[in-house]
Amino acid sequence: MNNESKICQNCKQNFVIEPEDFDFYKKIDVPPPTWCPECRLQRRLLFMNERTFYKRDCDKCGKNVISMFPAGSHKKVYCSPCWWSDDWGAEEYAHDYDFSKTFFRQFAELYAEVPEMARIVNESSLVRSDYSNISGYLKDCYLVLNSDYCEECSYCEFLEQSKSCLDVTHALSCEKCYNAINCYKCYGSTNLFNCDECVNVHFSRGLSGCSDCFGCIGLKGKKYYFFNEPLTEEEYKKKFAEWNEGSYSRRVEIEKKLAETALNYPYRYMTQSRNSNVTGDFIFWSKNVFNSYEVISTEDSRFCHFLTFPVKTADSYDFTMWGGGVERTYECMATGGGQRDVRFCFMSWSQSLNLEYCWYVSNTRNANLFGCVGLRNKEYCILNKQYTKEEYEKLVPRIIEHMNSMPYTDAKGRIYKYGEFFPPELSPFSYNEAFVQGYFPLTKKQAEECGYKWKEPELRNYRITVTADQLPNGIKDVKDDILEQVIGCLHERKCDEQCTEAFKIIPSELEFYRAMKIPLPRLCPNCRHRQRIKKRNPIKLWHGKCQCVGSTQTNTDSTRNNADTPRYRNATPHFHGDNPCPNEFETSYSPERSEIIYCEQCYNSEVA
Repeated sequence: MNNESKICQNCKQNFVIEPEDFDFYKKIDVPPPTWCPECRLQRRLLFMNERTFYKRDCDKCGKNVISMFPAGSHKKVYCSPCWWSDDWGAEEYAHDYDFSKTFFRQFAELYAEVPEMARIVNESSLVRSDYSNISGYLKDCYLVLNSDYCEECSYCEFLEQSKSCLDVTHALSCEKCYNAINCYKCYGSTNLFNCDECVNVHFSRGLSGCSDCFGCIGLKGKKYYFFNEPLTEEEYKKKFAEWNEGSYSRRVEIEKKLAETALNYPYRYMTQSRNSNVTGDFIFWSKNVFNSYEVISTEDSRFCHFLTFPVKTADSYDFTMWGGGVERTYECMATGGGQRDVRFCFMSWSQSLNLEYCWYVSNTRNANLFGCVGLRNKEYCILNKQYTKEEYEKLVPRIIEHMNSMPYTDAKGRIYKYGEFFPPELSPFSYNEAFVQGYFPLTKKQAEECGYKWKEPELRNYRITVTADQLPNGIKDVKDDILEQVIGCLHERKCDEQCTEAFKIIPSELEFYRAMKIPLPRLCPNCRHRQRIKKRNPIKLWHGKCQCVGSTQTNTDSTRNNADTPRYRNATPHFHGDNPCPNEFETSYSPERSEIIYCEQCYNSEVA
């Protein structure tokens, strides 16, 4: 079968379906998509609320709890202990299938009746970690989201198997780290980006196996380096003491210097390690994975994102978030735990088989569920109604045929037959409440033009007692009474980063800052999160060419049609000699970016 060009039903742009894509769709018996990969991802992310919280009462026990849903919403919400309790069951809300209505309308009616979880957590696995979401197995954690098996961490997301970390995004097996992004097995380090197996490294990016380095770019196995210059141990410790004094103004100076220095060194076209035959970015320990972003231990898959749980995922397409031993998963969001043959599902767990169009189902045996919400340990159910195996296998093909003959059409005229993920109209969250806003940011006008809901932020009326510019410059000057203060965020809610306007410092956080000599933050946790996210490349690929101009030549800004200023001269001979490198690749660095981008061979020649 040849490539097939299609026009996306959503953005109206062309996209291509490859022969191997058709093979996958045939294998799992689904039609090819009508939305392009980017729009499909955007649609899935719209259903996840990671960090927009409200206070409300549980509709079962009456306890005031933290919830993804505000008080007064038209949704019955149970706190996590009540939702997971055995004294109610979602089968109580079962519907007969009605062939006079579209499937998605019937699903929306069922979802409106079944109680929703206040927060998506494994409650029994949390110890003193109430302010968490989409997480499990946390101890003494605060505002830790999309994470598992962590202790004494705060303000982190996509953090796995880590301890004593603060303001960390996308990291595995780290300890005592601060303001780190995409790190693995790092210890006692701060302000890192794309580093692995580093100890006591600060304000650096692209380091591997380094220790006692400061302000460095692209080093491997180095020690006592300061802004990429080697020093003796005595010289390094003296320099480090001068710069690492816990001063906010000095930190701003360091970040500015690092940003300027970073443009003078080459970057690898993608961040990856221990892979075979992959394209995308932030891919690790994977094989035959394409057009994917932030995945670990994945094989034979495409269009996958945020699979950060270090247990193998295989043979999956358009799968976003979690993983953990799944196979043959398609167009799913936040599912995992050993599942197989799962299609068009959101938030389903635990070794279930043959799920389609299900939300919040958990099973420990052969499931076979279609269009179900909130069921546990059930099989052969449709719209939460129990059937025999024979009845189920006879009715499901009729429903699929009905979905094609009577498709759902949304307010923008987009058509949803069998094979499409849920229409955005069915998401319980507004665009600016959902996970999607962090990676595909839109204004209110843009979102509403696309047919997405928008929620005006609630006025909190905080009584701010100290503004960001009134905070002490150095951590050594911070008194214990800072714990009683309400600090005004520097952004003053004038940004597009879901600013909370004000924030407080908690005791464990202050202890961490003092021990690590880190100045108090000037931004609220939401704004700090979005600032970290903005440092990551977008979830998009461009065709690129290695910018290495030759083994003895010097890269200049003229390679990007700018001023003829020297930037980087290769330190070692490269395979292409004095000629420009011929290698091309797919990269998440757009052609307009200012960085020097090298292919794998040229980059390894410089950092190995």
